[in-house]
Amino acid sequence: MKKIVLMSLILSLFFSLQASFAESWDDFGGLDKAWDGQKSVTNKEFEEAINVFEKKQKEKEAKQRKKKIKKIGGGGTSLHNELNPDNEITELAPLKKKNEEGHLLNIPVSLIIDETLLDKGFYKIIAEKDKNGDIYLMFYQSQFFKGKVRACETEDDYDEDDLDFVKLTPYNDNFVKIIFGSLEFNAYAYVRFIE
Repeated sequence: MKKIVLMSLILSLFFSLQASFAESWDDFGGLDKAWDGQKSVTNKEFEEAINVFEKKQKEKEAKQRKKKIKKIGGGGTSLHNELNPDNEITELAPLKKKNEEGHLLNIPVSLIIDETLLDKGFYKIIAEKDKNGDIYLMFYQSQFFKGKVRACETEDDYDEDDLDFVKLTPYNDNFVKIIFGSLEFNAYAYVRFIE
């Protein structure tokens, strides 16, 4: 009896599986008509689709490039707008070889140059290097020569923004320091003064 029940169970299972396999094979019956609803694509439409994908790829590469530049350069525009990597490089003004007209300097104290008194006021300062390599700072008011001081050449640019400059700075109770800068050389001189 057990054999009969077991055989009938196996046969019923076998026939039910075949019925389910038959249903799944019926699903592939419409395979012949699968391409009927498709629209054909022209070459022009295909190229437009490819161009859209290439454009997105180029934008992605540009973003990555900007990220790398920002990572290396620190953002470019974070502190100074003129350092923006997207800006065009403007032509720089040509450097003057020598400032022949001199620099205007306001002297608020009376200077003693070669034992003569140089009054307070505005002076045009012109620096010259003679044939021996000595540097002299010459003081002019209008077109009149008022005196000259020997200066020492230095490599220090005194953290100035410009190449051509002249400044008077206090040194101690008896002397002021005059610093001069140009394209050719930088120099300084200590000059006695009285109030």
